[in-house]
Amino acid sequence: MTLSTQRERLLEPAVLAAIGRLDLVARVVVEGFLNGLHHSPYRGVAQEFAEHRPYIAGDELRRIDWRVFARTDRLYVKDFDEETNAPVRLLLDVSASLAYAPRTISKLDYARYLCAALAYLSIRQNDRVSLTCFSTEQRRSIPASGGQAHLHKLLATLQQLRPAGQTLMGPSILREAAGWKRRGLVILISDLYDDPPEVIGAVERLRRVGHDVIVFHLLDRAERELAHRGMIEFRDLETGETLLADADQIRRAYIKRVDATIELFEQEFARAGTDYIALDTSEPLDKALAIYLRRRKGRRGR
Repeated sequence: MTLSTQRERLLEPAVLAAIGRLDLVARVVVEGFLNGLHHSPYRGVAQEFAEHRPYIAGDELRRIDWRVFARTDRLYVKDFDEETNAPVRLLLDVSASLAYAPRTISKLDYARYLCAALAYLSIRQNDRVSLTCFSTEQRRSIPASGGQAHLHKLLATLQQLRPAGQTLMGPSILREAAGWKRRGLVILISDLYDDPPEVIGAVERLRRVGHDVIVFHLLDRAERELAHRGMIEFRDLETGETLLADADQIRRAYIKRVDATIELFEQEFARAGTDYIALDTSEPLDKALAIYLRRRKGRRGR
């Protein structure tokens, strides 16, 4: 097994589930992702992460990147602009549908890992990060801050989450946004099991007031392709409603409807200037982290 293959395997959700502790998961994901940047399609974001520049006499020694020194035998420092970094706001759907777990982990586990990695990466970049977890039955909110103590608080909250309630995304997003005093980068993580016009409308309103938005749409391959065979009793995890149907007979119509919904999101979010990424929850997290870094680089380049 090559070193590149080993790194890719470390980013796989099933491997992350075996690690257990969320702080270690976040570290493994981010370090593995950054170490693999130079050998991946996302290598262009590597410079943005560290914002390296040559060491100048008088720079603080704590800002020297010793890993770069070990590879190049040259001194570089990480140059951050802490005063201009916009807050990163993580909005996490914790409704009951995220309990869906056809494999070793649930969609909420995947969302938890993604949130943890994004928080770890953002705080390592000196960004201030907030976290809001929402459904009709629960809401947890941690105001934006930075530093290791804040990261531990975010990770502890993520570790304790359990899926419950329905989505009701539009009102939840807009209620939260009403208290924001600064424009920032909003990252919405959800399976988007809600009325599409409501979701699209809420995101459009965030964009109109100047927030950048990334939407990570979580869908397991099994639910996207309807992997079941024969007569199945389908149960809505949010409402409890059941439906008995022959999966083989409805598969084509089902997939067509799912694809149409994804296409609608792609078109409407693109029109609003929002990054939209449909994520397969059986796949590694590197794609999501690369999208985040590119969007962040776009904000800092303004």
